[in-house]
Amino acid sequence: MKRNLMGAALIGAALIIGGTGIANAAPAGCTSSGWVCLYRDDDFKGGQVSLTTSVTGITHLSNYGFNDEADSYYSNFNKDAAWYTDANYNGRRVCIHSFSSNRSFSFQDSDEASSVRKLSSATAC
Repeated sequence: MKRNLMGAALIGAALIIGGTGIANAAPAGCTSSGWVCLYRDDDFKGGQVSLTTSVTGITHLSNYGFNDEADSYYSNFNKDAAWYTDANYNGRRVCIHSFSSNRSFSFQDSDEASSVRKLSSATAC
């Protein structure tokens, strides 16, 4: 019995550390199905810009006071999306896979997003 309890405790710890279960819950502001959200700061904080069910792309993040500001994202969308280093979906494309997140952009990607859009399939990236 003791061995079974210890095994269950280890599995529970692995789930928490691995980021499954509660840790995968959508951050505040991006809980709606079909949304893709960019956040100003790491860990989905600091304000956000969202592609909602009615907004499929933003050609100039500067129109939202968000140009070169993003440092994390969360996708609650069943298809891929992408952000771009330049306006009008130009420059380097960075994929946002369906139902994925990134809590902290790399040094190369930090504060680089200038436009963002939803793509047509879950395999577009």
